[in-house]
Amino acid sequence: MVVEVSLTLLKDLCISADEYLYLYLSYKEKYDILDSLGLKVDLEKLQTQHYLKIGEERPIVREEFIQNIEKPDDQMWNELLSCYPIKVSVKGQPRILRARDPYGSTNATARERYLKYIKGNVQKHNEVIAALNRELDFRRKGDQIGYMQMLTTWVNQKTWEKYPPEIDELGFDERRPERITRQL
Repeated sequence: MVVEVSLTLLKDLCISADEYLYLYLSYKEKYDILDSLGLKVDLEKLQTQHYLKIGEERPIVREEFIQNIEKPDDQMWNELLSCYPIKVSVKGQPRILRARDPYGSTNATARERYLKYIKGNVQKHNEVIAALNRELDFRRKGDQIGYMQMLTTWVNQKTWEKYPPEIDELGFDERRPERITRQL
């Protein structure tokens, strides 16, 4: 079993990796794996944070934790579409980027591929939304919003990976300095 853990999520929830794993495996009812791990967990702390309700037999994972790891696909898809522009203008000419109807046939391929990529993982979805917002900011600053990709292309090529959190306000990746061709 593979469990992806985001450090930003741990920081946001104010829990340790052991506590996250405990909550996650309890939610998925993988008690055999959970019992074999020997995790260091403060159950009282998790109960005061409203992530867990200590029961008689097994603790019950509460909605406050579940909403951070799983969200209905429709909500995530609609959030992506609410951020993604419907149309842009290039030299005064409108250019359509996506259909208005979230479940229309034009958006169907993009929706299917996006949901396949995130697999219900809220953290992946939040990272994509943050990258989309960085791309939109970058394009608006450079007056290049008209060159935004169509939604289907943007999803197929995973364009959000080109806008990681390390991008500075100019849009250059700090890990990859710009190449200067006039110097040897």
